[in-house]
Amino acid sequence: MRDKMFPSYQVPPEDIVEVVFAISELGEDASKEQISEFTGESTRKVRESIKVLRELNIIASEQNVGLAIRYDSLIQQLSPDERGAIIEEALVSHQPFVDYASYIDQGYTSKQAAQKVHSAYDVAKSREYLQKYFERLGEFSDVLSEDGNLAVEIREIPANSTVSIEQLRDALDSKLEIRVYLDEILGDEIMNFVDKDTKKDLTDAYLKHASDPRASISAVGRAFEDFLRNVGDTFGSDSRDYSTGSGIIPVGNHLEGDNLIKKIHKRRIFAFAELRNKGGAHGDDAEQLERWKTSPEVSLSQAIEATLLIRSIYRYASEGELVL
Repeated sequence: MRDKMFPSYQVPPEDIVEVVFAISELGEDASKEQISEFTGESTRKVRESIKVLRELNIIASEQNVGLAIRYDSLIQQLSPDERGAIIEEALVSHQPFVDYASYIDQGYTSKQAAQKVHSAYDVAKSREYLQKYFERLGEFSDVLSEDGNLAVEIREIPANSTVSIEQLRDALDSKLEIRVYLDEILGDEIMNFVDKDTKKDLTDAYLKHASDPRASISAVGRAFEDFLRNVGDTFGSDSRDYSTGSGIIPVGNHLEGDNLIKKIHKRRIFAFAELRNKGGAHGDDAEQLERWKTSPEVSLSQAIEATLLIRSIYRYASEGELVL
């Protein structure tokens, strides 16, 4: 069995997060025996917990038990009763669980949803193991209710950006809703192509558009630039070094040079970059010597535009398909 999947041995979620706390306290080079002594749990339970934590990308390293930075920071801010937030954060970033939640939202039972996910991902030896972990972790983090249904309401989010922007704003209330929305817009192939940091930044852009519009625009700018560079590295020519392009516009110029985007893509990329610079990335306006005020509507429109551009550019670069 890989050292990164849901094991047959069922570890209670509260014990799993206690292992997270132990690692945060003891450091990334802590041995299983040290973690066992710290937590008072068996070495087997610690070993199986580590497999779960690697699968959920809470442990970021394959060489040791080093935690991803955001989880290492978050666990220190939470009381034992609040540690479900660690699991919730990980689940809504875990593509198999997002698919599982989406199937349940469509009306499938937990068993049926787990079977579909098990057939698509190598994350557990059996559907039963996968289902039990998703149910227990989901209940612990308040994403699922005790009967296996979604406790977090996933409301219908308009996939067409011409629908009332207020309707879209009202519907984007949780990370899980946003991830399901992105799945529906982008599809499995693109979501698998996009790396986890890009997904996180894109999700944060939607989540923060009302509370912190400038941070939202900065997040979506990072996500879009990383995506463009990934397209170039994957589909571009060997003679062009995409790592030398710093910023959306230089990377866009490289993509045009490799015929990976059309002129309409370039114009939209340049318009996106201009709003990014004024709304989130730069300081005072050079002429007015003051910052542009950024509204929630503008930051949300940037998130939507980035999402649609990601779909359009990927389809053209990978298949030559013209999709606005």
